[in-house]
Amino acid sequence: MALKSSFAVVLRALRSKRNISQRDFSDTTSRTYLSKLESGKSSITLDKLEQLSERLDLTPLALLALTVSEATGESAVSLVANLDHEIRALARDGGLPGLNALKAAPGPAIPSPAVRRTSGQPPRHTQAVEAGQRELLF
Repeated sequence: MALKSSFAVVLRALRSKRNISQRDFSDTTSRTYLSKLESGKSSITLDKLEQLSERLDLTPLALLALTVSEATGESAVSLVANLDHEIRALARDGGLPGLNALKAAPGPAIPSPAVRRTSGQPPRHTQAVEAGQRELLF
């Protein structure tokens, strides 16, 4: 299944699971755009991914992991384990010049948003480095 179609399936499922109507996203996006995303007719931008993830009380990474899981049939947990392995391998190889993300040595896993929320803290999402919309082409 194509990522765009998988994203549509995941978005509809999460919205349904959370019992959130398309109208309830009016503070985040238009119903027309949401409908296009849910029908696989539009690709999401990184800015919109961040906004929808926040509205669904997930991290953008969780939403993407669920999307890739739906597309490949591999469990999201397995995908995240592979992601951890890939990132640690990059860090062991000296990271990526110019990026702060891998400068520190790999350490313990970061608590999930659900764990952080138990402390009364809202989930934190990283802010975009550049202004403007970026499109993920699925």
